[in-house]
Amino acid sequence: MGNNEEIGEFLDLLGNSTRRRILLLLANEPRYFIQLSKELGVSQQAVLKHLIRLENSGLIESFRAKSNLSAPDRKYFKLDKSIYMSIDITGNSMNIKMESLEDTNNNQDKILLESTKINQGKRDVDITRIIKETDLKLQKINKHMIYLEDEKMSLLKEQEQVLQKAHQIIQESLDEELARKILYSRLNSSNRFNLEELSEELNAREKEIKNIIKKLEDRFSVELI
Repeated sequence: MGNNEEIGEFLDLLGNSTRRRILLLLANEPRYFIQLSKELGVSQQAVLKHLIRLENSGLIESFRAKSNLSAPDRKYFKLDKSIYMSIDITGNSMNIKMESLEDTNNNQDKILLESTKINQGKRDVDITRIIKETDLKLQKINKHMIYLEDEKMSLLKEQEQVLQKAHQIIQESLDEELARKILYSRLNSSNRFNLEELSEELNAREKEIKNIIKKLEDRFSVELI
């Protein structure tokens, strides 16, 4: 998941503060349209516009449920996707990664549904036990996530140092700008080149790029494609 078009759309969606606040509220529990408008302090027309945009993107979905006040069914909105996004910008590289967490989310939904079925047969739910168990599990998870983030930061710093040295050597060794751009792109990619994607990225003809790559491969005895 996460081609350039999808990432661009996602970043555009998150670029609006009202949409971010809507997602934050829906992360807690489903809400209906007028409820969102009141909690956000934003006009119903504006909220509706954002909800339509978010629903069209697949980030949220709507459903109807009975009202507690014997009123007609209300249209509620809830989150419909679990996504992880990371953005790394260093002195010599920029990487944006977006991954779906749908498998994890589906498992969690199953757990919650099973838990709900069990609790429906019990009038008295031990909220204290649930809070304590959840708190302990989350502390353990968060501690491990912090450790992984620290490891990632350390690796990113090391990556920046390696790339900085490589970029400096490339700048000193190659006069042709397009040739330098091709090597920069190759160093920032974990895979070999796709000529079509590289042509779009560098705004250059595939034939021209292919010729330069051939010269680079012959000169430096490396395989680029």
